[in-house]
Amino acid sequence: MKILGVTGIILICLLTISVFMDMLQGFSLTKAVYNNMSSFKMTTFAEWVVLSFFGLVLVREMYVIYKSKKKNP
Repeated sequence: MKILGVTGIILICLLTISVFMDMLQGFSLTKAVYNNMSSFKMTTFAEWVVLSFFGLVLVREMYVIYKSKKKNP
């Protein structure tokens, strides 16, 4: 669960930095947020496959860590 939490926090921090960098370039807040989210709308099928693969690897690692902690009290 910690891995998922840290991953989420890092994603939020990076998206926030990206929005602030767009705002420093002169975009409004709504346009800066739209620019960040539009990158997810324009991804190709291959990019979605790779993103899903990384997500599955993350979930698998969490499961393996959970099982190893459960075996060793």
